[in-house]
Amino acid sequence: MDSYDVIIAGGGSAGCAAAARLSEDARRRVLLLEAGPDPQPIPDIVSDAAKQVRLLLEAPYLAMYPTERNLDGSIFYNLAGRIMGGGSSVNVMSALRPTRFDLETWASLGNPDWSYENVLPVLKRIESDQDYPDSPLHGRNGPLYVKRPITFDAPLSPPVKAFIDGAVGMGLPLCPDINVADPLGVCLAPYNIKNGKRQSTTVAYLDPARSRPNLTIVSEALVVGLKLNGAKAEGVLYEKDGKTATALAHHVALSAGVYHTPQILMLSGIGPAAELKRHAIRVVHALDGVGENYQDHAVVYMTYEGKKTFQEDWVVPRFRLVIKSDPSVGCGNFHIVMRPPTEVQGIKRMLPVSAHLLEQRNRGRLRLASSGPRELPLVDARMLEDPGDVQAMLAAMKFISELVQSGPAQEFYGPLLQPAAGDDWAKFARATYDSYHHGVGTCMMGPASNNMAVVDQSLRVRGMENLWIGDASIMPTVTHANTNLTAIMIGERLADFIEGAA
Repeated sequence: MDSYDVIIAGGGSAGCAAAARLSEDARRRVLLLEAGPDPQPIPDIVSDAAKQVRLLLEAPYLAMYPTERNLDGSIFYNLAGRIMGGGSSVNVMSALRPTRFDLETWASLGNPDWSYENVLPVLKRIESDQDYPDSPLHGRNGPLYVKRPITFDAPLSPPVKAFIDGAVGMGLPLCPDINVADPLGVCLAPYNIKNGKRQSTTVAYLDPARSRPNLTIVSEALVVGLKLNGAKAEGVLYEKDGKTATALAHHVALSAGVYHTPQILMLSGIGPAAELKRHAIRVVHALDGVGENYQDHAVVYMTYEGKKTFQEDWVVPRFRLVIKSDPSVGCGNFHIVMRPPTEVQGIKRMLPVSAHLLEQRNRGRLRLASSGPRELPLVDARMLEDPGDVQAMLAAMKFISELVQSGPAQEFYGPLLQPAAGDDWAKFARATYDSYHHGVGTCMMGPASNNMAVVDQSLRVRGMENLWIGDASIMPTVTHANTNLTAIMIGERLADFIEGAA
């Protein structure tokens, strides 16, 4: 059995960042295990978005989790990258930070080390911001290239200009940088795209570290369990080329993501006792919060008939509206996104606009489908079940309707096609919502007084020795932003905490 100082189980957004940082010390032996392939076989040129989407959906780079809408039993799919770089290798490349409200909420829930003031230096350390290199809010020498593809001074296509002008006419301010502490308004979205190429954590973090002799990278290696000695983690078991291997380490860090980190824990006997017994798994450490506290961003699409034929050149949404569904909420709780036109036979043009609810009042959960490590866990998302979330979504849908059917945007947006005339909008939203693919929270961070907390604020698993978690599963609440940059930040902090414990 090979032995290391640190094993990181999962080479996703957080895992690649942690592995690169921890292996900077040549004396520290680091093993990074990833279930997916490496190097990433996805073309990194992003100009042909449609081709890239087809490649992703047709190739085994995504794990697809069937998730039931509780209203009518219909199914949608939660997606997660199964490839080196994880979500950063398959997402839309948005580089959006958590808001100050998010981090102060985490701090107020018993995690004071995660306040905005404490986390901002880590967010700056991540990035090389091409637009604001001298800003006290931004970094200039980090591994992740960040740039906004447009400015408000640049020429905009007529439909984009009409959309933005309409939003400003409704009272939204212009926000040139969505990564300020409290974004609101018409916000320009930064991306991790350099010279037309995706800057995943594989590219930004792992590639510069590959030549280090103290960093071992094993791809297509599925972690199936932990090697435990009572309450002490001594290593991991993983399957590679049809064989099971064991690796030992002083520190074991799970970074397998919101779906697979809790699965690994439960398969190893760490989790809710009733759930483990249901699958005849011996209970090593009863930890009720494993698999609980699931949250995501619900997305509802409103689709209009286009009045005009026009060419649009974007690959990814270059801006988004950050709005509040009610003035009393603590921060912008919706992204409103103008979508590219699509052609449908019999209709000259369809223009979708999406409303993304950036919070979830109730909580979902994740359960084991079986005791087999290759069977995907079951996700009960429970989105748009709380009446407050439904009312918030209705407010966002009404905002969209006013925006595109009055003011400058009505030159391009025609009649509403979906929801159809006479539809109950609340029922439509609950029956058709999709996931923004930002699931978090299934191994939440919290104080010892919270019996649902799985890790403490230093990311150590409660009640265990030498076992850590660093990925989106530790988030107490879902951020009011795309989650990839937050996951990278968690990976950076995981490395800091392990270094501090060495």
